[in-house]
Amino acid sequence: MGALPTLRAATDSAVLGGHYYGPAGRFEIMGHPRPVTSCPESYDVAVQRRLRAVSEDLTGVTFPVAVPASGAAVTA
Repeated sequence: MGALPTLRAATDSAVLGGHYYGPAGRFEIMGHPRPVTSCPESYDVAVQRRLRAVSEDLTGVTFPVAVPASGAAVTA
């Protein structure tokens, strides 16, 4: 059951970028996956940048920067 939110996010053709999946049950601690609100820290741009930098440093992989349809680069 713990892997179901990740599996749904990775395989469900209806999933959109930026959605977060977690358990649908009481207090979002058990149950089948559904879209839920992520923790406040996940919206913190400084935390996002740090995670990206650490991930690139540890893996040696440079992740491409997404460019939305508006043409403005995403800085997170």
